[in-house]
Amino acid sequence: MVWVKRLGLLLAALVVLIVAAIIYVVVFVDPNQFKGELQKIAKEKANVTLRMDGDIAWSIYPQIGLSLENFGVALGSDPELMSFSKAEFGVQLMPLFQQRIAVDTVRLVDLKANLKVDKNGQPNWQVQTAGTTTTSEAPATETGGDNSFTIPDIALDELALVNAHIIYEDERTGMRSDVVSNVTFNDVRLDDAWPMKLDAKITQSNLDGSNPMTADVDFGADFTLFAERQSASLANLALNASVSGASLPASPLSMKMNVAQLDFDLPQENASLEGLSINTLGMNIKGQINAFQVLSAPEFNAVLDVAEFSPKEVMSKLNIALPEMADDSVLQKASLNIAAEGSTDSIKAQPISINFDDTSIEANALLNLSPLNWDIEIAGKNLDVDRYLPPVSETAASNSTASSGSSAQQANAAAQDLIPVDLVRSLNGHVGIAFDNVKVKNLQLDKVELDSTQTNGKVRIAPAQVTLYDGVAKLQAQLDVTGSTPRINVSPSIDSVEILPLMKDFMALEKIRGATNLTGDLSTRGNRIDDLIANLNGDLLVNIKDGALIGTNYTKMVCKGIALMRTETLNEAAFHADTPFETMRIPAKIVNGQVSTPGLRMQSLTLGVTGDGVISLPTNSLDYKTYVSLVGSGLDASCAVNEDVANVQFPIVCKGNFMDDAAGLCRPDVKGFVKAFADKELDQAKAAAQAKLDAEKARAQEKLDAEKARAQEKLDAEKARLEEKKDEAKQELQDKLKSKLNNIFN
Repeated sequence: MVWVKRLGLLLAALVVLIVAAIIYVVVFVDPNQFKGELQKIAKEKANVTLRMDGDIAWSIYPQIGLSLENFGVALGSDPELMSFSKAEFGVQLMPLFQQRIAVDTVRLVDLKANLKVDKNGQPNWQVQTAGTTTTSEAPATETGGDNSFTIPDIALDELALVNAHIIYEDERTGMRSDVVSNVTFNDVRLDDAWPMKLDAKITQSNLDGSNPMTADVDFGADFTLFAERQSASLANLALNASVSGASLPASPLSMKMNVAQLDFDLPQENASLEGLSINTLGMNIKGQINAFQVLSAPEFNAVLDVAEFSPKEVMSKLNIALPEMADDSVLQKASLNIAAEGSTDSIKAQPISINFDDTSIEANALLNLSPLNWDIEIAGKNLDVDRYLPPVSETAASNSTASSGSSAQQANAAAQDLIPVDLVRSLNGHVGIAFDNVKVKNLQLDKVELDSTQTNGKVRIAPAQVTLYDGVAKLQAQLDVTGSTPRINVSPSIDSVEILPLMKDFMALEKIRGATNLTGDLSTRGNRIDDLIANLNGDLLVNIKDGALIGTNYTKMVCKGIALMRTETLNEAAFHADTPFETMRIPAKIVNGQVSTPGLRMQSLTLGVTGDGVISLPTNSLDYKTYVSLVGSGLDASCAVNEDVANVQFPIVCKGNFMDDAAGLCRPDVKGFVKAFADKELDQAKAAAQAKLDAEKARAQEKLDAEKARAQEKLDAEKARLEEKKDEAKQELQDKLKSKLNNIFN
């Protein structure tokens, strides 16, 4: 066991030697002699001015080191930027015997920094020089005058900031950030990875401290600083954050972020981020980002991918209450993919791919930032809007109850502004939309296309086009909010749209059938429903071909009125339910919400219908009269009338609230029928008297013509006799004259 004894003696001797060396250093080496050297190194290497008010003292445990209390840091000759209550430097023992410091650990305790940006955008951490501004971290080199700097050689086992308190204020945005953090770097060596850990509590508020929002952050990564290349990287970055605040929809909100690699190259001003992964609110976001010229003229490109998630669950976690929807299964799945690039002047996103439920959307967007304007193109398919709307009651009773219960809400809605005028005035851009297979309000739209421009308080739609029900509907419109009252101009057109399935799907109304065409120009003004209806003016022309009035038989109405007049019984069951027609023409004139149709005309093989009256949109009422005539001889066999009523115009009156059953509002006008018959009989009596008078006139004329003929014959005979006598006298005179002439010359 002699060797054990000898080893023990050797270790004891070493300990005594180390203790003696430490005592020597502590007793005979004054650390304050290094103040000047520290200040000189800081000034030369980083253009930093150190304030060192307290003495530098030795510390023995847990390692040999220096401690300094109460010192501050200023950039160049600027005011002091930050201060520390205490700094601890772990030093290597042997270099101290050579009167030099070799630091292997640094702990800065209670850092306090006040960073400010004034209203002109000038930060207080930049060195002010004779009319120019340069960053203190980038003093000019001997050869350059550029903004490069030399990173001093660093070799530390640990670099730590303990209880660092940083306040950042920006007068341009009116925001204040208050950060309390602890940061630790281990194995600090240039060109090698430094494992780092950070925990921080960040409070962001207005400059006066109002509306605070707090984030608790845990951060870890491997940090590498490359001196020669003047670049840095973070690898295996992991961040956990929890954000709280009264302005958040839910508090706290948590997030986890991982980054495989984050690189920054100072001379090239380039940065790249790869392997980004963010998990929050049940969403998993992945992507990568590249940035260029980040310190001078920033540009970037990025790709982000949001894996399939449940929007309904996200909104639930955010305490956002969704309205009741017709389909409870909607908003259960969605995903997003976006590729973007841009600069401080513009951002371009192309493509943007969005999928939610059964709908897919592809979009391109260009956003110019100065001045703000945009150009957006959207294409999609398979959108059932009805799934996202409130459920529709299935029975009339429930409809009535719902209508009654919501009357106050409807009144409030009618009294509210419809158009956000200030928002519309701020719009400046272009939006194009093309959607295939759209369902809205039970309307089946094969294709929806819209092109809209927004500028200077005017929104133009030129055009909107919808392909539906074997036809096409187009619309050109303009919204103008440049004045005190919004103005709307609309020019609709419909080409060969089958109106029966449209009305059936849209309003569950089966009252008319036929291929419908429409043209018109409408205008209105106001910002509430009542005002827009009351100020509606314009003209419409509707033509419907090869159609029918469903559930209404005008022939039956006329025949019923005739039967009532004649106290006869009509076999109503023999009539068809509908009124077919070849054409219906409805020219509508709208004045302040009052619609009149003086030129309404419907024509069929057996009927001719004209009409006029007033349809009041503000009061949902109509006061209308149509005139029905049974034309030709093709009358319904069950209509017990004679041909003498053909072409008589029989009146049908429609009056009441047109939100009720339209067919139930119409009935034969009995007084009108009486007048029609009286007018018919009067016309017939007038016709008979006229015929008798015409016959008497004809007989008198015939007699007169006969007498005239006889007198003419007698006159002609007398004329002939006189002519004959005249010829005889003429001949006799000629003979006498000839005889005398012969006597003279003979």
